[in-house]
Amino acid sequence: MAPAAGKQTTSPLTIVFFGLGAVGSSMLICLAELAERDGIPVRFKVFSIDPATARDALYHAERLMKRIEIIGVPSFDPLLALEGPGVDKLAGASLLVNAAIPQFNCPIIELGIRLGAHTLDLASDMYNPETATSLTFNQYAHDAALRERGVAAVINMGVSPGITNFLIGDQICRISSEHRKELEIESIDLYLLEDIDADAIIFSWAPAVALDELSQSPLQLRNGRMIVHEPFTAARDYQFPYEPRVWRQYPLYQEELLSLHRSYPEVEHIGVYTGGSEVELVKALHQLNLLSKETLGANPDLTIEAVVRAAMPGMKKPRRIEDYLRSGVIRRTHFCAAAEIRVSEWVRNERQTIIETVGLSFRRYRELLGTPYAGATYISYPTAVGAAILGWHTLCHVRGEPGSIAGVVTGEDLARLLPRPRIDAVFRDLVAWDIDLFASTRDATGA
Repeated sequence: MAPAAGKQTTSPLTIVFFGLGAVGSSMLICLAELAERDGIPVRFKVFSIDPATARDALYHAERLMKRIEIIGVPSFDPLLALEGPGVDKLAGASLLVNAAIPQFNCPIIELGIRLGAHTLDLASDMYNPETATSLTFNQYAHDAALRERGVAAVINMGVSPGITNFLIGDQICRISSEHRKELEIESIDLYLLEDIDADAIIFSWAPAVALDELSQSPLQLRNGRMIVHEPFTAARDYQFPYEPRVWRQYPLYQEELLSLHRSYPEVEHIGVYTGGSEVELVKALHQLNLLSKETLGANPDLTIEAVVRAAMPGMKKPRRIEDYLRSGVIRRTHFCAAAEIRVSEWVRNERQTIIETVGLSFRRYRELLGTPYAGATYISYPTAVGAAILGWHTLCHVRGEPGSIAGVVTGEDLARLLPRPRIDAVFRDLVAWDIDLFASTRDATGA
């Protein structure tokens, strides 16, 4: 594999992780592999409230342990305030990664500003009244301070959001660069498939996260205004590449929607949809009224939903996931994301409409066996690899051109800010790490 494009330096990098779960461990491994490929020495420092679990998450990455220091802490709070034991470990950090929970995003960004380090997170703390009203991620409160310091907070990384928004952003940059007269982007619709065929109920995310996301009243942008749907209504059918059948897709309120709306305010129709086995399970719980807030007995805290959440199986440990895959309990998986960008313009005295489709697919889950990634879920692996590849190329670019990327930055922003050779290198790396990319153009005039 050829070295990444762009100006490089060989001085050592220090990358700091806060937390190290299913996504964080695979992300660290991918960053280590990218660094080895590019000949850049990297040290990893991992702060964890549960260092034994963090160490166990790297059980197939023994050869990397000489470059990894795992530091147990009772809480992240003193560290984020630059107080107490472990603060000296932050010296010289180039990148701070929030691999814990979204509530740490802003404190880690504040720490990055103080240290002069870039930061990266995987998701936003968005299911709250403030975000619902402002339609703005709380990380943007630090945008001015980041720009003044000359560092970036790369937010909502992973496979979706993250790579999906990067693909959309790159395609829109291509479309817009033509400067075609009266060309209009009419809509952006993102379709997600998360499907697993297994003999056991296996959540690829923590069940609480799945319930939180899928039971929200989904939003869509229609005619320039946000509209609210009841959960699991306003469904569509969609045919994904590599799939033998059509999948039912339901509107979803997730980071992609708010991010795309902020980046492309002129686009009046934006929607995010999801489907697959885990979605159908949560839909069944919802339709059986098992996610009801209705109380049971005299205890106001004892709701039907609380009982169901308590009874739900937890997310399986990496070793158990690997056992399921080796033994054939997990038979087939597919994560796929397809974004349809509807574009219209005048051609030969009539309005012509085309749909530009860009997307990705991860189907080779079984091939993770025998690699350091064995034990990742079919969702955590592409999420981790997507975040690592985008984060790595961004970090390498700003090392060569300090200050060229600063402030709060999303996937679609990176498609605009990174040079073309670097973007092409991102695409090659995604494919090298078994994430297939696809694109097509079709006529939709009159449709």
